Amino acid sequence: MRRVGERGFVLATERPLVTQALWRLLLICVVAAAGETIAYQLEWLDQVQWLGVLFGAGAYILTLDQGRPGPRGGRRGEIKYWRGHRVDDDEPPRRLN
Repeated sequence: MRRVGERGFVLATERPLVTQALWRLLLICVVAAAGETIAYQLEWLDQVQWLGVLFGAGAYILTLDQGRPGPRGGRRGEIKYWRGHRVDDDEPPRRLN
């Protein structure tokens, strides 16, 4: 709990113990370990590490776009304001200075 105001108490928001980034890291590690296991099963003993790195890099690249805005670089529906005026990204600036 944290104190807010003169005599009021407000419950602090609880943060999740495991965030999305940790789940992503766990997934990458599991996929890399699976790649190394496949290399052991195929008896490619001199390429075990590289197959694990390759699988892990593939999982990293496949999970890269999670939680990002669309291809136009939008703000997920948020409207951008500057000094109280709405700013449109497609509109050129009115002045150069």
